[in-house]
Amino acid sequence: MSSKTDIIKTKTVRVFDLDDYEKLLRGIQVAACMITESHQIVDEQSVIKRLNALTINGASDGNCCSCCGVGPFETRAQQTAHYKHHWHTHNLKRKLFGKGALTLGQFNSRHDDNSSVSGSDSETESTNSTPASDLFAAATRHCKAFFTNKTGQVFCIYRCILHHKKEELSTDGEGFAWIERCQRLTIPGYQRWAVLMVSGGHFAGAIFSGAVPVVHKTFHSYVTRRGQGQAQSARDQHGNMPRSAGASLRRYNQAQFLEHVQEIISAWSEDLIGCSLVLYRAVGSTNQAAIFGKNSPLKKEDLRIRVLPFPTRKPTYKEVKRVHDTVASIEVYDTMELFQKALIAATGKPKTGADSNIERKKPQKSPGKPIDRAKSRERTPRELPTQMMSSEDEGPCFIDSETPVGWIKTLSEQSSKGVITNSRKDLLIDNNSVSANSSCSEENNVEEKKIKKKKKKKPEEKQDKVKKVHVKIPTNVKKMWKTISSIENTLDTILEAWEGDLEEACNTQDPNDGNTALHKAAIAAKPDMVTQILSAGGNPCIKNHQLQTPYAATPHNDTRIAFRMFQAQFPDKYNYNKSQIPGPLTPEMLELEKEKKLQQKRAKRQREKEKQAEKNKSNYFLQLPDAQKVKAEMPRCFLCGSSLPKVPFEYDSYKFCTIKCLQNHRNVRPLHKSA
Repeated sequence: MSSKTDIIKTKTVRVFDLDDYEKLLRGIQVAACMITESHQIVDEQSVIKRLNALTINGASDGNCCSCCGVGPFETRAQQTAHYKHHWHTHNLKRKLFGKGALTLGQFNSRHDDNSSVSGSDSETESTNSTPASDLFAAATRHCKAFFTNKTGQVFCIYRCILHHKKEELSTDGEGFAWIERCQRLTIPGYQRWAVLMVSGGHFAGAIFSGAVPVVHKTFHSYVTRRGQGQAQSARDQHGNMPRSAGASLRRYNQAQFLEHVQEIISAWSEDLIGCSLVLYRAVGSTNQAAIFGKNSPLKKEDLRIRVLPFPTRKPTYKEVKRVHDTVASIEVYDTMELFQKALIAATGKPKTGADSNIERKKPQKSPGKPIDRAKSRERTPRELPTQMMSSEDEGPCFIDSETPVGWIKTLSEQSSKGVITNSRKDLLIDNNSVSANSSCSEENNVEEKKIKKKKKKKPEEKQDKVKKVHVKIPTNVKKMWKTISSIENTLDTILEAWEGDLEEACNTQDPNDGNTALHKAAIAAKPDMVTQILSAGGNPCIKNHQLQTPYAATPHNDTRIAFRMFQAQFPDKYNYNKSQIPGPLTPEMLELEKEKKLQQKRAKRQREKEKQAEKNKSNYFLQLPDAQKVKAEMPRCFLCGSSLPKVPFEYDSYKFCTIKCLQNHRNVRPLHKSA
């Protein structure tokens, strides 16, 4: 095998570049590695001669080995033992490479030097073997065909653009059939190709005339669910119902995807008829059904349709163009030696001779010891810290190699200033930053500390502000609050003798809970006082410390009605949207609501009476014996006594309202059968 440093340079020519391609075809011949010896069979003697060439002792009659020329075997055990022998397997491998069989003496003499008797070729055989046979084996398995021209160049063309797999072009003689197929590609009509790709719900296709794409189309649909693997296709083939909404959506999209792809291909039917090649990539039955379905104009039996001989990526327009360019490209080698090196390297021929000996001498890595996870790890030995006495501290302090020299002094200075670090790690970071003269990092640390202090001070400042605010409440306002909390229901006496701004007094908030006079009257459930305060200027939009308006603070229905009736009388006095009052209420609307509630109560009572009457009837019916139940004018369920549906459930002469009652009666009746 060639080393990594040996880079084999090749030139690339495209089929649709007619000038360069026609230069390659001058003096074209099939490469020697693809040609086999021609055997012209004329008569019976030549046939027998060829059969004798395959066997040493003549034709086999069934009890002989046609490969090694041994036989006939006396017993079945001898025949089986021969087929298991290394000599027979060695001759089979030689026959695959077109070599003659060895006798038992030749086989033993070749393997005297080697202690291991295996089916592989020895060093002496590998040195004596002809490179032509190795090249023939590699070339016949390759996806490309190889040709030479009069200048000595060797070039490779993909087999898929020359012939179909079912067409076996003869390699006997000079290979005129291969040359004719290569020359045919120069005709303009034979350079019209189509490339179709389907995979995982993605479709991409294009029709090329030379290097120019004439028509192209891409399409994508959700047809694969992540993490399902092949389970979804197995369920579809068995015809099972979808287990989820995602599965049913995927199946619907799968059917739509197949229809859409077939519609695209059928729309291209006229263009596809004029194509000399249709190259496709569709792995799996579902993907192939999209191209070769019932309604598709393409059929697999068509010799123009050929599979791409190399793996591809996700179907996209870019990938289709890349595939077309790759198939049309021809690799050109300047000499036969370069071509032989590249071909054998590509087929991965195993190393022989000196290379294999070098590899054997390489020491093999011993397998690692199994790790016992139960045992604790071995700790690496570390130096003990040195003990030093300091004048600042009373006891000894221990210093290791990582601790900076002046850390005791800095610690004492910080403690005297009232600043204490969280850990010794902070000291290490501070000292390292000082030694590195990183002034920027120090400034950033100072700024961060200041920001933290400010953040901490914010709630304290707010608390101080709340504490510092001392509101002086007038005595007449306090008197009003006491009257609201007392037994009295009106504020006539206070409002008549009031001196000062009445509106400000009504809206004054209690510093303890933030309630105004309107809040207090609403909570105390005094609707008359609420109406008087609203008329005097009490704002219903003010919220207390619990963010409640007076209307929201009261749980009493009469008080809430007072708010709504005031809104109906004075709709423009306040902004009622912020007061959380649902809407105005007039006396007429109030009477209608009361009437409605009364009707609901009456209907409820009537329903309860009907239920009780039905219950009494069912109890009376259940107390009757079975004979009277059958003869009753209004038949009921024999088990629960409820009324029967239009078509009751019955067996014998018994009728039931539900199937459950029927089953329970059937289970109970043999034990408690009535007379």
